[in-house]
Amino acid sequence: MATAPSINRDWIAAEFSKGIDAEQSLHDDALATAQSPPDPAFGVLYHEIAEADKRHIAAIETIAARYGHVPSQGGSGGVSGALGRLKQKVSEIGSTPLQVIEQDMLAKASAIHWMTAWLGAFEAIGDAESARELASLLTEEKAHHDALQQGFNRLVARGAGATTA
Repeated sequence: MATAPSINRDWIAAEFSKGIDAEQSLHDDALATAQSPPDPAFGVLYHEIAEADKRHIAAIETIAARYGHVPSQGGSGGVSGALGRLKQKVSEIGSTPLQVIEQDMLAKASAIHWMTAWLGAFEAIGDAESARELASLLTEEKAHHDALQQGFNRLVARGAGATTA
């Protein structure tokens, strides 16, 4: 008879707390970029990404709560979160549109890797509900990464002189 896996609830809650902060940062960055997109054609996409990231925060908080995470009353990351977002925006000053999109694709790739790992972990410990929720988020993250990649491709082709981009 197989024994049930030992579940480290405290560790999961702590790691998901970090995930909430990361998703909040993705949301804030996408919202800021939507206001001033690297290229006008990206405005709608960044608005869609910001809205999706807002939903992702709620879903990740729900999963974290299952493992004992207690939401902070401070809102979106407090002072340290605000400083991190300010640092990010300052680092973007002078960035080319390609660099901005590239950084956003890297952030999405990181989220994809994180969600993929947790999806597998939840399947391994028998938490089908959390796995299902993450699978849905993962599909959306991949679609947004792909859309950013397609836009990036168009900008590169246009910069290279392609007339059809």
